[in-house]
Order: sequence, then C-alpha cells, then structure tokens
Amino acid sequence: MTSCDVYVQITATSGQSGRSKSIVVLVPQNAIEKYKSTLHLSKEDDEAIARRLADPVASYVFTHRPTFGRFRVAYSFTKTLPPEIEREPPELTRGQLKAWLV
Repeated sequence: MTSCDVYVQITATSGQSGRSKSIVVLVPQNAIEKYKSTLHLSKEDDEAIARRLADPVASYVFTHRPTFGRFRVAYSFTKTLPPEIEREPPELTRGQLKAWLV
C-alpha cells in the first residue's frame, strides 16, 4: 500500500448539551515519516501516528471554547480529501498540519 497524507476528523461532543463540533486535520505523510524516524517507530500504523500529531491541534480548538465544557471525542480517518473542506482554505495551521472546522 502506498503511503500518503492522512486526514483525521476529530469530533467532540459536549457532555452537557450533546452538541458536537468537528475539526479535520491534514497530517502530511512527511510529518508521519519524520515522527516515525525520530521516535524509531516502525510498527505503528500511519493512522495512529496521525492521531497523535492531530490531537494537540484539536485539543487547542476544543479547550478554547469555554461554553463547550467536558466532551467525548471520536476519530475517523481518510486518505482522500473530505468534500466539506474541498474548496476551503485551512482555518488553522501548526507546522506542517492544516486544520478546518467543520
């Protein structure tokens, strides 16, 4: 299987209101490879590493919403551009990562 960029969609659902917010984070393959080589992780899959790299971006977004309170988090992964961000510029960048609120 060819390695490629991973889009991580992280959805946080408020424990108080049940409302949810999502963020899509693009984790480029070169960031995944750099992470693997830096920590000597050859057996961990790309999705697990993409999640580790995307989590701080999502945490920043979700914890800076004071009305959101405690929340549950769900993850999904894709290697194709999600249609909801297809024509949109990223709303947040951090290093090589790009993020969209959806």
